[in-house]
Amino acid sequence: MICSHRVHKGLFYALIFFGLVAVGLGQESDVKKIFDPNEHRDVQPKWPVIINNVLEGENPIDSILTADTVHWVTEGFRVQVIASKSMTKSDSLSSILNATLTDSAYVIYETPNYKVRVGDYVAREDADKMRESLNKMGYRSAWVIRTRITPQQTGMIIRTQK
Repeated sequence: MICSHRVHKGLFYALIFFGLVAVGLGQESDVKKIFDPNEHRDVQPKWPVIINNVLEGENPIDSILTADTVHWVTEGFRVQVIASKSMTKSDSLSSILNATLTDSAYVIYETPNYKVRVGDYVAREDADKMRESLNKMGYRSAWVIRTRITPQQTGMIIRTQK
């Protein structure tokens, strides 16, 4: 009986010790540490260069660039409005934004969330202006992200024919 009492007492002290360690090593609850989308700046990613030497022609890349079916994608910025697990909610918001804004709204699925993003911006400043507009519309959690965009939507000239 005495031995059992010592074991329980030892377990009690061990739990107290580990509880104090967990609290001491836990995250700080300082308000300044909370994520602020206005202060967020992404690091420039290093996108891979893909070269396909299987295609015919003098320069294999030229045959890709002149094809009508090519869907151009480049690095740029979009404004993320929400991330939701509800596909219906995301699709509804995307429809509302497409009807309201001149820029395109997209729904992107990245497990486990459907993310509604607006625009295809080459310049960060343009994305910041859209984020400010969305904030004024009531979307306070909107923030700029670096992502791949479709530059055709921006009117950017990708390559001119010689």
